[in-house]
Amino acid sequence: MKTPYLSAAILLVFSSLVSAEPAISVEPAAEISYPTEAGKFYQLQVKGEQGWSDVGLAVAGTGARISEFHPAGEYRVTSPTGKWVKVWADEFDGKDLDYSKWAKEENNYGGGNNERQAYRMDGKYCTVSEGILNLNVFRDAHTTVDGKNQPYSSARIRTRKRAEWQYGRFEIRAKMPAGQGIWPAVWMLPTDSKYGTWAACGEIDIIESRGSAVHETTGALHFGGPWPRNKYVAHSYKFPEKNAAEDFHIYAVEWSADEIKWFVDGELCQTRTKEEWFTEAAKDDPSAPFNQAFHLIINVAVDGRFFEGTDQRSDLLPADSFPQTLQVDYVRVFQWAK
Repeated sequence: MKTPYLSAAILLVFSSLVSAEPAISVEPAAEISYPTEAGKFYQLQVKGEQGWSDVGLAVAGTGARISEFHPAGEYRVTSPTGKWVKVWADEFDGKDLDYSKWAKEENNYGGGNNERQAYRMDGKYCTVSEGILNLNVFRDAHTTVDGKNQPYSSARIRTRKRAEWQYGRFEIRAKMPAGQGIWPAVWMLPTDSKYGTWAACGEIDIIESRGSAVHETTGALHFGGPWPRNKYVAHSYKFPEKNAAEDFHIYAVEWSADEIKWFVDGELCQTRTKEEWFTEAAKDDPSAPFNQAFHLIINVAVDGRFFEGTDQRSDLLPADSFPQTLQVDYVRVFQWAK
């Protein structure tokens, strides 16, 4: 961490209002203003009884000045280097999904994998309570206007057009459902598919879990050519103690131009290098297709090709085992401050 870059121009603004009851009390505010340089990150900090602590997220410099208001106090701005800095997060502390960060999807067509769920907008399939995001699967049949029927209903949310990143560390603390045939996933797709259709454009799977196979988690990369010329590499990680449905675990991916690493509870479980992937659309670029901006997706699917070769099927679940729920404590995104 560099020596504090700037204490900034701090202007205390005192305001008061005189009006009919009820009275309004306005606290003093501080305007923090500082210049930035492109390629650097900046972290605002406030001094408290325990020393300096971060205020909000790190900000990437653009060359423009940043000005913002905060409660009156002693502040400094640092320019961190040689570390991961948090640039985006959802702690799910509200009472509903934060629509400035996520959008719900409506889709009834099985994701190209013969899945048997309808992704629906209804509130019961995606809830936020006590700091936890819940994606719920119900045995609710749904039929579209063109006659496509699915026997289950669930939720899928994404950050597309709200937040995208090229490279970074993506960290998720989550607890998986344990029902057979239930397929929760946290994954990433490019926002603008410059290399063509799936899978030439690339896909990063951070977490995939198979219902009653919750003793392990899997991760994968998809790349190559458009379907059916798509390729993939995948791995699995077995939990040494409590499985994916017995407890929350921390899943992470660290993604750079040269390699992608998967971690579970801080343990490195797989590394893939650029020599292991490619796209037909840019074979002379060794980082492609994983060199563009990707967004996050969280969903719970039901059945489908992910269960080929297994005896898992959701129809074998008793009626009282629903909803099947993926619980997410937080999603945090970090980028490397050089």
